[in-house]
Amino acid sequence: MHPCLETTALEKNDPRPGRHARLKSAFEIVLAALLAMCALIAPALGEAPPPAPLCFEGPADYTYSDDRLWINIQMRSVEEPERITYFVCDIQTTDPTALKTALSGDMPMGPREATADIAERHGATLAINGDAYGFHNHAVIVRNGQVLRAKRTNAYHLLVLGGEGGLSVIPGSGEDGAALAEELLAGGATQVWAFGPELARDGEAVPFGDFKVISPHAREPRTAIGQIGPLHYVVVVADGRRKNHSEGMTLPELQQIFLDAGAQIAFNLDGGGSSTLYFRGEVLNKPAGGVERSVSDILFF
Repeated sequence: MHPCLETTALEKNDPRPGRHARLKSAFEIVLAALLAMCALIAPALGEAPPPAPLCFEGPADYTYSDDRLWINIQMRSVEEPERITYFVCDIQTTDPTALKTALSGDMPMGPREATADIAERHGATLAINGDAYGFHNHAVIVRNGQVLRAKRTNAYHLLVLGGEGGLSVIPGSGEDGAALAEELLAGGATQVWAFGPELARDGEAVPFGDFKVISPHAREPRTAIGQIGPLHYVVVVADGRRKNHSEGMTLPELQQIFLDAGAQIAFNLDGGGSSTLYFRGEVLNKPAGGVERSVSDILFF
């Protein structure tokens, strides 16, 4: 028992009957009143704010927070130059391991599944489709510290997640995959995704050059992730191929959204029919095919 709540010798020998009972009763009444006041005040105070300002102005349409994670999502629609509907997600955390990945079937090259199904199985708060590593046989792929593939990088760019939650990008250069994978693991990499192109580096636009995995100027559904600062991420998911809802986004348009958000690093992931934004049990966007495409992997918080 806390010393302040212990009964003193004087109180034990007090000859006045019922005094302690009255004191205890009064104490309990006051304590109950204080607890009731706290219950009323707490909702008004709200949750603790995120560590840094949000990457967008105006209110969020969807929010979540706990003692280590803050997610704010803004849905946007523009009419010019084409109708585009997209989501900007500001994600902040105090946990360097908050950004995770999961594989379909929970195994390398497992049976493909919808993003939402994988996300729900892993208890994700927010999830997006990944790099579609299961749809090609190129580049270096690392998941949870395990090398799943070590081929030459060739046309693909690599997104690397370090042990402290930092993102970095390695442009495709035809490096030997085995040597690169060994180097990345030795440097503390826990995840390596292969797609691209790189959109931003040091807060500046990266030219697309001769990137040939996808067309930079086609209007398509898009999924991409970036980092603004330590443990401060931004995710963009754009709908497309849906007339009267969203025509899709070009890579230069996607790139500009990240630059406007203050992203120091940004990287394009698999898009098209795969583009999916899952949040707290529901898919927020409208996938291109009308239903979720089965994918080989996801990123999630």
